[in-house]
Amino acid sequence: MRNPHFLFRFVLAAMALLAAPALIAAGPAKAGKSSAAPKAQATLREIEYPDLENKIGQKLVVYTTNNTTRSGTLVRYTNVTLTLQLGPEAGSIELAVPRKGVRKVMIEIGPADPLFLNEGKLQEGESGAKTN
Repeated sequence: MRNPHFLFRFVLAAMALLAAPALIAAGPAKAGKSSAAPKAQATLREIEYPDLENKIGQKLVVYTTNNTTRSGTLVRYTNVTLTLQLGPEAGSIELAVPRKGVRKVMIEIGPADPLFLNEGKLQEGESGAKTN
């Protein structure tokens, strides 16, 4: 044997080749928790079918008489049908739902503005002014 360290180098190279896939699969280490504030979730409110006329472009959730739920953006409204643009998870298609097939319609309301959380909490008869 000419090189006495040949066996050591061979074992070291074999270990590196065997460990490489595990190191690549692990990927980079994850950082700590992100500093982004949590998103406030939008809420839903029930709306009557005739009121949809003024809500074109709004996000809706439609509950049908076939026990299905469809969620999308209102594209067209008539007295007979409403048409929703479904999201990419549903194929990004337009779906026409006949009025007879609509059981309930919910409109998506954005989250409350954090600067004005107490705005709607005044009770009737209170002026909101503090007395000395």
